[in-house]
Amino acid sequence: MWSWVMIWVLLLVVAGVYLGTRVWGLWGQTRTLGSELVSARRHLDEVQGQLELLGERMGSPEELAVFVNPVKARRRRDRARAAGRRARQQRRAASRPAWAKHVD
Repeated sequence: MWSWVMIWVLLLVVAGVYLGTRVWGLWGQTRTLGSELVSARRHLDEVQGQLELLGERMGSPEELAVFVNPVKARRRRDRARAAGRRARQQRRAASRPAWAKHVD
């Protein structure tokens, strides 16, 4: 009878040691995770500060294209593209040789 009791006690001790090592490893991982979270929080605070500065430079959200009426945004884009085309044509016309220039 004592042999069975010793076997059960030995099994309980081995299981306790196994669970103890697992819990100890989990505790170490939890501490590592905590330090990583603190580091990530500091980094996030830095990025958040920079984002707020950039947000102040950009101006109000009404100026962003996402919040503009699509028809107005398209007209503004078409006007900007036409102005760019005209400027490019003027630069190219100025650099053409005399025999290739348009006479109008």
